[in-house]
Amino acid sequence: MRILVIGAGSIGGEIIRECERLDTVEEFYILDHHPNAVERISRGMKKARPIKDFDRAVPGVDLVIEAASQEAVQRYGKRALENGADLMLMSVGALVDHDFREELFGTARSNGGRIYIPTGALCGLDAVLSASLVHVEEVTLETRKPPESLMDSVFVKEGKMDLAGLKTEKVIFQGPASQAVKLFPKNVNVAAALSLAGVGFERTKVRVICDPSCRSNVHTILLSGESGELKGVSINVPFPDNPRTSYLAALSAVSALRNICGHVWYGV
Repeated sequence: MRILVIGAGSIGGEIIRECERLDTVEEFYILDHHPNAVERISRGMKKARPIKDFDRAVPGVDLVIEAASQEAVQRYGKRALENGADLMLMSVGALVDHDFREELFGTARSNGGRIYIPTGALCGLDAVLSASLVHVEEVTLETRKPPESLMDSVFVKEGKMDLAGLKTEKVIFQGPASQAVKLFPKNVNVAAALSLAGVGFERTKVRVICDPSCRSNVHTILLSGESGELKGVSINVPFPDNPRTSYLAALSAVSALRNICGHVWYGV
């Protein structure tokens, strides 16, 4: 199997190391707009192939994994599928754009490709997917994070919020997932995955809480409907060098990669 990984940051790094370990991966390409990051992580790897030109590398690739940004999904996703590769997305927030989402899904259908969306830092996404086959009354995602995890978000910067000075917890955003994934593109990608698995971007409600006493990234899913009630809570350790990202999100990508390269799936 040949793989192309876009992004060599926290999540991309975990994926790259797993590609090197997996016997089923023959070779893999790494693309990132920071060449030093690619050189640093691929040093000593036997199967890694740093690249600068996506279009030259993608023919013959079986799977393209995006672990960079919503912009990377928009730039490379369709081109990956058009070249016959499957696509795994970590920046799921890019799919909030209805026209882009339908175009991407349509390209997958036309070319016989698959789009994989890992569970990320959430738990219970499989249950949400099942519950949404019948009537659902309400789906809410509550995300609780420490100030340092939220300071670089579009919402906080544009609002010139002083999160560093908070003494008690504060709800800084309440609204539909369609707004949340745009205002917090690197913080609540989980809201996009939840929306796609459940009742859509407009009906999925999101509440973002900045909590100075919190040392973890906490996501709580609440669902009520015909199948019953669901509550899922994940208390995630953040990456030491990137507090915006939960360690579990990277592990979910590695788990998905193992499933794709293997023959047995769990939690389908």
